[in-house]
Amino acid sequence: MTAPDHSRFPPAPTWLEINLGAVRRNTSAVLRHTGQPLMAVVKADAYGLGAAAISRAALEAGAAWLAVARCSEGLELRRAGIQAPILVFGMAVPAEVDAALANNLTLTLYNRESADLIAQRAAALGLTARVHLKVDTGFGRMGALPDQALDLAGYAQCLGGIQLDGLYSHLAMADEAPDHPLTRQQIERFTGVLAALRAAGHDPRWVHLSNSAAAFLLPEAHFNLVRTGSALIGLLPAYFLPLPAELERAVTWKALIADTKALPGGWAVGYGQTERPEPGEAIGVLSVGYGDGFRRAPGNVVLVHGRRIPVIGRVSSDLTTLRLPPGFPPAREAVLIGRQGQEAIYAEELAKRWGCSQSAVLSGISPRVPRVYLEE
Repeated sequence: MTAPDHSRFPPAPTWLEINLGAVRRNTSAVLRHTGQPLMAVVKADAYGLGAAAISRAALEAGAAWLAVARCSEGLELRRAGIQAPILVFGMAVPAEVDAALANNLTLTLYNRESADLIAQRAAALGLTARVHLKVDTGFGRMGALPDQALDLAGYAQCLGGIQLDGLYSHLAMADEAPDHPLTRQQIERFTGVLAALRAAGHDPRWVHLSNSAAAFLLPEAHFNLVRTGSALIGLLPAYFLPLPAELERAVTWKALIADTKALPGGWAVGYGQTERPEPGEAIGVLSVGYGDGFRRAPGNVVLVHGRRIPVIGRVSSDLTTLRLPPGFPPAREAVLIGRQGQEAIYAEELAKRWGCSQSAVLSGISPRVPRVYLEE
């Protein structure tokens, strides 16, 4: 009996393949399309793909800035040896500010309390803190309201130790409807705030409003810095349009089929015993579950031998059962996200089925799923 070649097995029962070559080409494509410097958004560990690896790929392809949501994320990139400018979108708490300033992170100025904290800690450290002023132009989240932005900029200037290096806001509807009236209102409000700041003697160097959707659809929102995250990893910039021809899918999620068998007549499958195979069908036991981020939801399918194979029964924590048609050939591997043969399942399909966003699909993939980086 010949022993199996275990060296050909993947690193785990389920794994992500991330094509860094595609990330570089997508970065270059956005730069060509917009003609503006690029801020690569790598928050939430680059949507679960590994912030350090994605950041390096984007920077190598010409990105000028990185953006994260938390100070801790920016500090992790610094520990990884990345020295590019990094903007922190979110709130900075007192315990983080000293390390953030000492490591040259750019913080967000969004109200007087944030100005007080940044100025106090900058003075204590003998540093000048670079900040980007966040304006809430209609999203209804963090940011100074348009009629408060000028006052906040002046207040921060009077405190001292703060350099207004940028101005930004966030579009609420660009990825769903770029011609939505709110999008136009947001651009107009943002432009008005910028004009008022400049008239008062403030001159932020970096001005950014555009997300991935606006990068491709709204040139009037580009200003002099474009923020993209989803486009760099090959997610749809806008839900209502196919992937732009310039972009490539960068992520594939695979899992091994641990077992295949026919069940005795009358047997049901999984927790709750909700479904039974039809006569002649077999089941395949797939080594992935909701503990890995493959959510329990009606209508789940995966790709095996380039065919869509439905899930039968409830997804378990670590295993998922497949309904295999009669005479289906033996298989070793299934694709949960990506292309196999002529068929494909992408994050937007799972997002629709699971009732979430594309980025939530990827961010929800557990850290126990290894990330395998490819150069293709």
